[in-house]
Amino acid sequence: MKEFVKKDPVLFVLLVITALFTLLNPLGVKNYWSYVDWRTIVSLSGLILVTTGIKESRILNLISRKVVRRGKTERKLSFLLISLSSTLSTILTNDVTLLVLVPMTATMSEVTDVCVGKLIVFETLSVNVGSALTPVGNPQNLFLWHEWGISFFQFCLEMFPVVVLCILVLLLFAVFSFKKKELTLKADKKIEVDKNLAFVSTILTLMYIFSLELKLEYLAFPLILAFFAFVNRRVIRNADWLLIAIFILMFVDIGCVTKYVKPLILHLKLNSSTVFLMSALLSQLVSNVPASILMAKFSSNWKAICYGVNVGGNGFLIASLANLISLRYSKNLAEFHKYSLPYFALTLVLTYLLFFKPA
Repeated sequence: MKEFVKKDPVLFVLLVITALFTLLNPLGVKNYWSYVDWRTIVSLSGLILVTTGIKESRILNLISRKVVRRGKTERKLSFLLISLSSTLSTILTNDVTLLVLVPMTATMSEVTDVCVGKLIVFETLSVNVGSALTPVGNPQNLFLWHEWGISFFQFCLEMFPVVVLCILVLLLFAVFSFKKKELTLKADKKIEVDKNLAFVSTILTLMYIFSLELKLEYLAFPLILAFFAFVNRRVIRNADWLLIAIFILMFVDIGCVTKYVKPLILHLKLNSSTVFLMSALLSQLVSNVPASILMAKFSSNWKAICYGVNVGGNGFLIASLANLISLRYSKNLAEFHKYSLPYFALTLVLTYLLFFKPA
């Protein structure tokens, strides 16, 4: 039990919450299935599969290694990793991008003399910001995209201003956090890349995103699953299926919680600024995916919710599952909050003043 809690604390907490609600209201179990947005679950399952194919090909390991070699100074390396992390997360999702880049970054001490822990923190902030741009960048975006049926292009256009703002603030943080110290490079091992898997997985990723736009995920996902079952079962084995279990439990738990908090929220005046602030601050308490699911039940202002839960992905460790992934490697909770909390506070204030402050 101790090992399970240590390995997947989020899953354990959600299971405990589900068990408590079941004990309090055994008859409510019959509603659990209806609480889950199965379209989002199927879409996320397909994304995890195709992006796991890219990860398993090790092409991203090669790219990140090349980035290290181009970073002549500590500050330049941080800029390159911020750019790489935020760009990849727009398609690969924030979690998958970290699962690829963070282990690679953790081994940079073998290649050069650099503060690895700090780089991992900034990579985490980067993927939380970059993934906000597209509907498939993170689970909360995927859910909100499906909830209101927005076009892919419109979603990206609406999110572009806040992403640009947050990236600029992050680069400013990097300027003050990393020095212009020259890096000393060491010899590193050769990386074997499965070029065929990288090519096929990239094509499948693009095709799957297109199928999501056409609302064909229930057809596309079984086809992709069958393809990998026939061609490369390793991709299916190594896909993060526990992440799917986490999101199913999140839907169930939020569905159970809603009836208790609904009377409180209905008494609030939910204008755009209130929805934004509630979404961001609620993310600090329960993580941004449950926050988006909960807020969507009380407001149809998807843009305010989306801005809030994405800005709110930074801050406290619990605010985003991506944060937990990075902590597995950096092992330094104090260092994470040293940068994440001030960054969250500044981006929250700036986003509010620029986009939501009442006239």
